[in-house]
Amino acid sequence: MRQIPTNEAFGHVDHPHLRRQVRDPRSDREGELMAVVEEYVGTVAGAPQHTRTAFVRAPNGLEFTAAPDTLVRL
Repeated sequence: MRQIPTNEAFGHVDHPHLRRQVRDPRSDREGELMAVVEEYVGTVAGAPQHTRTAFVRAPNGLEFTAAPDTLVRL
């Protein structure tokens, strides 16, 4: 995983399923993986903390978010 400076709000990261059809098993929704963003969320015990969010575009054109590590390629 790419480290981003703590002064950045977020950064795009690579994912093997980018621009591919995926399914989010938690919500059972499907769509095209458009981006994965790593966002700085704060500092805990002096260590910067980040979270990753996947943005998936459903067939109706609306995007939803999901955990990128749980996506399944179709």
